[in-house]
Amino acid sequence: MTAKPVAAQDWFILAGLVVAWGSSFALTKIAVSHLDPAWVAGLRLAIAAVILLAVAAARGDLPKATSQHWRKFTWLGFIGHALPFFLISWGTHFVPSGVSGLLMGAIPLILIVMAHYTLPDEPLTLRKALGFLLGFLGIAVLLNPADLKNFSLSGGALMGEIAIIVACLCYAIHSVSARRMGFEAPLTQASGVMTAGAAFAIGLALARAPQGLADQPASVWWAVLGLGILPTAIATLLMYRALERVGASFVSTSNYLVPLYAVIFGWAVLGEALSWRLVAALALILTGIAVSRLTFASKSPAL
Repeated sequence: MTAKPVAAQDWFILAGLVVAWGSSFALTKIAVSHLDPAWVAGLRLAIAAVILLAVAAARGDLPKATSQHWRKFTWLGFIGHALPFFLISWGTHFVPSGVSGLLMGAIPLILIVMAHYTLPDEPLTLRKALGFLLGFLGIAVLLNPADLKNFSLSGGALMGEIAIIVACLCYAIHSVSARRMGFEAPLTQASGVMTAGAAFAIGLALARAPQGLADQPASVWWAVLGLGILPTAIATLLMYRALERVGASFVSTSNYLVPLYAVIFGWAVLGEALSWRLVAALALILTGIAVSRLTFASKSPAL
């Protein structure tokens, strides 16, 4: 499947993804303060699956009951949702938020290399590589330097860092797999993938913490409900729509914009202070995205 040129609609979809995924940080922090990470992943996927299946049934877009379709949904649900959701929830217990944010910023860099070798219509070019490196540099500038000194090569922190890196690899594999395996209607695909992912994640949660849902405060249930609706159900619909239209590399740029959104949201809503790092990071990230998109409008040699 050949990616289409980026249109105004695609930028709106990307903005929606940034807002949806950006909302997950605060909600996850509330949820994992009480719930086992496996239950956080399982419940958000289960809530998203119920919502998407209900909407799909009402619209007549339920997933087809064929082994071919469910093999695809099972793989995508596992590699793109159940496994990375658990790994990130678990890993953030051991690493500072700045380290976690920088590691997540590696997703586009992993993806553009992977896409070069697996997706013929998304070759790695000099301009694209430069653009994505500028974006990664923007993330590094944005994050707290004190946090970035806390990378560890031993103990629980190292295991948390490895878990987040593996999750990044899972996301990249998912994006490439989704394009190679083809797309159903966005609602059909999202509901099928969520259902398969929820089955994996709930099974893991029951194995890890069978009594993990007992005596939880109301704030946890509201946080999990929010996670299921916005950064899971709605974001998955938007993601598959964007992957189908413009490709994996474009969608991956959201990983540079999400931390910016979180900082700007904190300033606008919570009154948190801004620093020069935000302006510098914004300039680097937007320049990087602009440079990387030039590869679709002009010729640039493949690496």
